[in-house]
Amino acid sequence: MRQLHVFVVMMETGQVRRTAQRVNLSEAAVSQALRELADGLHTPLFERRGRWLAPTVEARRLRGFIEGPLAQLEALPDRLRVHPGNLVGTVRVAASTTLARYLLPPALAKLRQKHPGLGLRMRSGNSLEAERRVAAGEADVGFIEGPPTRDDISAEHWQTDQVQIIAPAAFDLKDVGLAELYRLPWVGRERGSGTRAVFEHGLAMAGHAPPQAEFILDDPESLLRAVAAGAGLAYVTAMATGPTIARGDIKIVPLGTLELTRPLWRIHSGERSRSHFASVFEQALDAEIEASTA
Repeated sequence: MRQLHVFVVMMETGQVRRTAQRVNLSEAAVSQALRELADGLHTPLFERRGRWLAPTVEARRLRGFIEGPLAQLEALPDRLRVHPGNLVGTVRVAASTTLARYLLPPALAKLRQKHPGLGLRMRSGNSLEAERRVAAGEADVGFIEGPPTRDDISAEHWQTDQVQIIAPAAFDLKDVGLAELYRLPWVGRERGSGTRAVFEHGLAMAGHAPPQAEFILDDPESLLRAVAAGAGLAYVTAMATGPTIARGDIKIVPLGTLELTRPLWRIHSGERSRSHFASVFEQALDAEIEASTA
């Protein structure tokens, strides 16, 4: 790049001294850059004519070849600068299953409508899998139900959610306490699920052991359908229950004083710096989610 810049200025000035003044280099450095460029291309670029250096035919052809690419390279700083009103680029997102299914898609869809140049690649799994992808550099940002478990990622509180106990619509909730619920069948989430971790932690803090579930599912929608079909009780995020409750397929089990609120986490690799583009994307995503929940 330095050699080509010196070459273009030399084509305009025709003198080493004037070129050196224009590019803020010594005359020796200018001569060396031109010599290295000519040697690399295996062709002479200038011929001395008195105090002037005249371009050869090859030099004039070279300038024609590089004018377009040089203009594009000079425009790179502005093209790389992130404009909040026009996000252009691709973001790789890793998300835990529930967030990837319920919370993120509507907000990401609205961002795509506002920013046609924005590319999105989202991979889902349980929270542990989302953490692994972020730590490995396979995702630029992750969203998990937490809590975070790895030392090689950084985490920040992102949103707040609530875990609910649900039951089939036909289940009689009258005069049923938490102790009685343990005698009923349960549908659970797989180990590594953020929802399961929050549910078990909340019960432990209240002095209760988690109920035993012999029916384990790794997808919240499958869990909702199993409960609606009468498989038993389950714990699920509040963001997933709305449509199923509206249809009358399930009901919420009141927990009395037991509250199972939980933070949702945004995670980044602890070993890689976050780009300005990713930061602006995250701000825009937060604004969309806030607008949808207001």
